[in-house]
Amino acid sequence: MSISVQRSQFNHSYPILTRPHDNDLHGHVSGATVHGYFEAALQALLLQEAGLDLRDGEVTGFVVSSAADFFALPSFPDALEVTVAVTRLAGSTVEYRLGLFRPGEAEACALGRVVQVFVERASGRPVAVPDALQKVLAGLQLGEAVGEG
Repeated sequence: MSISVQRSQFNHSYPILTRPHDNDLHGHVSGATVHGYFEAALQALLLQEAGLDLRDGEVTGFVVSSAADFFALPSFPDALEVTVAVTRLAGSTVEYRLGLFRPGEAEACALGRVVQVFVERASGRPVAVPDALQKVLAGLQLGEAVGEG
């Protein structure tokens, strides 16, 4: 079984410029840094597309699960792109699928999965995804799951 992750499976992306300190001792972008790229793309989505106030808003999102699979080893000075799609949107929970690509390449360097739960900031209790965000996320839902090839 192999996983095939194609750029065509995503319709939303964010540019990432690697930095010299993104590389690990082996000369490749570290896994922790890739997770940081994924987080940066999700926060940009929440701020820019949905207008969510991440610092002082009544509702905030917490990452409750994340994972990544790696297929290629980018390194500084690569320019990269993080693609974002939604695989599940239900109640207070959103599951994102993220791809890490070199510009112009069809196949991903990495595939990430992040699950985020939205909560009321004051109580910490789960709340439904805000309407404005739900509309944005609904537009990012995958028609087909990233497939096994």
